[in-house]
Amino acid sequence: MSQRCFQSSLKYKETGGIPPQLLHDTMIITLIRIFTYIPLGLALRVSQPYRVVGKEGEVPLRCSFSSKLKPEEMWVSLYKGLHDSERICGAYVKLAEPYFATDGTVNCRGNISSGRVDMIIAGLRGNDTDLYRCEIEVLFPPPYLRTIGSGTVVYIQETPSCPTASTQSQIQSQSQTSEREAVKNDVGPLPLLYAILIITSCSLILQMIACRWRASTATAPMLSQKESYMKF
Repeated sequence: MSQRCFQSSLKYKETGGIPPQLLHDTMIITLIRIFTYIPLGLALRVSQPYRVVGKEGEVPLRCSFSSKLKPEEMWVSLYKGLHDSERICGAYVKLAEPYFATDGTVNCRGNISSGRVDMIIAGLRGNDTDLYRCEIEVLFPPPYLRTIGSGTVVYIQETPSCPTASTQSQIQSQSQTSEREAVKNDVGPLPLLYAILIITSCSLILQMIACRWRASTATAPMLSQKESYMKF
């Protein structure tokens, strides 16, 4: 019994008078606090504009992020809907190669720089107006961090059904050519009409001349007979 007490007293002296179990628990709590506060000190925050307006199916969107850690490699994702129900695009990006682009009916392209991601969302329609949220995951350097933004209301203007400038020019050119063809078709019979009028006029003039000549030849013998009677 005395030997056990002597051994326990030696253990207390080695640990500074602290029981081993208490020392073990204290070390675990300290490590938990360290691993808890390190990510909090390197917290990643993502901010987005409240609203953006797109035209012709494209809209610019900027996702800004801040952290004491300087991310070099990230994964950027864009979600549609309040509860991130639909993933629009996602891309692996790094500062060494800042440009990225995705494929699909709705696609994203853009650049990453220090503290922000500028992207263009293309292929949108009027019914795609919704809340869009950026998600940024820091892959390198560690630790791994992941944060999603509060969201941006993206409004897509409907494309009007009016014809474009090119179609309007085509319509104008087609109308001009049709008018020219119509004028040509209308002008075609005019020379024939002019010829008929000229021939008719000439025939009338000739008939009038012939009638006058006949009248003059018919009155000449009558005048000669009257003169002979008067002489008689």
